[in-house]
Amino acid sequence: NEVPAVVASTRPKSRIRRLISNLKLSNGSKDGSWKEGESKATIPSKLFFWYVSPLLKLALKRTLTEDDALSLVESCRMEKSVDSLAEVYDQVRRKALKKIELERKEGGDKVKKSQSILLLKALVKQQRGMLILTGFLRLLNTAIQAFPAILVARLLRSIEAGNNIPATRAISAAIMLVAVLTLKMVTENQFFHNVVNMSTKTRGSLEGLIFDKSLRLPDGGAGVMTKQRSNDEKKALGSGGVLNLLQTDATIIESAAMQVHTIWDGPLQISMYTYLLYKYLGPSVLYGLFVLLMVIPLNSITLRILDKLSRFENEARDARTKRTTESINNMKLLKVQGWEEQFASDIRRHRKDELNRHKTRGIIRAVNSAISNAVPALVLVVTLTAYAKTGRPIVASTVFTAISLFNQLRFPLFFYPMLIDALANGKNSLQRIASYLTSEEMTPYVETLPPTQGGSIELKNGNFLWATSEPPKDGEVTGPQTPALCNANLRVGPGEVVAVVGPVGTGKSALIK
Repeated sequence: NEVPAVVASTRPKSRIRRLISNLKLSNGSKDGSWKEGESKATIPSKLFFWYVSPLLKLALKRTLTEDDALSLVESCRMEKSVDSLAEVYDQVRRKALKKIELERKEGGDKVKKSQSILLLKALVKQQRGMLILTGFLRLLNTAIQAFPAILVARLLRSIEAGNNIPATRAISAAIMLVAVLTLKMVTENQFFHNVVNMSTKTRGSLEGLIFDKSLRLPDGGAGVMTKQRSNDEKKALGSGGVLNLLQTDATIIESAAMQVHTIWDGPLQISMYTYLLYKYLGPSVLYGLFVLLMVIPLNSITLRILDKLSRFENEARDARTKRTTESINNMKLLKVQGWEEQFASDIRRHRKDELNRHKTRGIIRAVNSAISNAVPALVLVVTLTAYAKTGRPIVASTVFTAISLFNQLRFPLFFYPMLIDALANGKNSLQRIASYLTSEEMTPYVETLPPTQGGSIELKNGNFLWATSEPPKDGEVTGPQTPALCNANLRVGPGEVVAVVGPVGTGKSALIK
């Protein structure tokens, strides 16, 4: 008996079937489709990152290789991201061309600021969708963060009331607390996952723009003149400076992009937690708020100092990498002339200068972080002291709720020094990259003409001899002894690019000549 063949249905799935397919817990860990990664993952798998589980199980069995990497989402591939940013940046620059030309006549500083703003606009426009998504996730996560403290207060009040309140109320509060914390975990992880993707894509796109620009500049852009802000002098960027743009400045902008939402989310969290503290502690919280307001001028002063130290450190790093690159590229000359020790001492001097500036910047940043970390504890002490003087009873529901809220208040205060440092470095790096991307390019010396009909080259049974190099003897010329080409056949059509490939001595040069 013949077994009837089973023909797969090619009918498209309905909306309900597609929804059920997306709600599956996994995305094919047995059939190998897990390598598609996030692009083909189901909704629960994306929320809880289950699509990474097969890769982690494989890592327990053997060492992972490059072939085990998950596939990237199409929008995250650099060949598309770089072209997208280049197109957006070109559009933004063309729209602002008249304004920039006017500012160039008035002064160079305004031009540089304009160029950095244009690059920032292009980055924001390219990542507009991800900025909206991550902003919504951050807002949702911030709104959820306030509920655990409220539920803790409700649970503690139920315990303080004893038998006067039914046990179901305390159980419901505990269940709601677990559910809220779970929802907070999901939204927080999704936010960080997407914001890291956005910042990594930003860094990769900038690195691609810098690399493409170096191909259109003489010496890869090493001769681009940049203005040193410390002494208003202009110096050549150097090959080391170009590497700094690719490795250091692009990474600094990536770090600033990861913290961009803290600009608005930090004040929102501070305001929300201050309101809740006022609700539970009354006017006593104003004393703690006064301590917080005293920290704001200190952060402003720190921002200016870190901005200046960041510029000094970048200049020292450029000088060190430039001298190092010159030594490596001209090592033979240094050995012949005996200049090794002189150049080595220069490199050590530049390195020492760079480390000193980095150390000074690190000390100021550490002091600022220490003060910011001590502020929540100081605020808590001041607030509870003022609350105790009011004569109101200090109970567990009030104290532990206040501690929970002050702990939540610690995070925006902890991230703000990092944000200030990141914005100071990012502003400086953005100006450097924008100045490099707007440098004058080489004038193309090859004119590209449209293809025309005809003009082909054809060779059939070509036989050629090398010209003699011996002088005539007795009025007779000695003929060549070795043929150059024998029975050569060639045809090149109009617009074709032909490569002549072959071993040594097979007549490649003879054919060209």
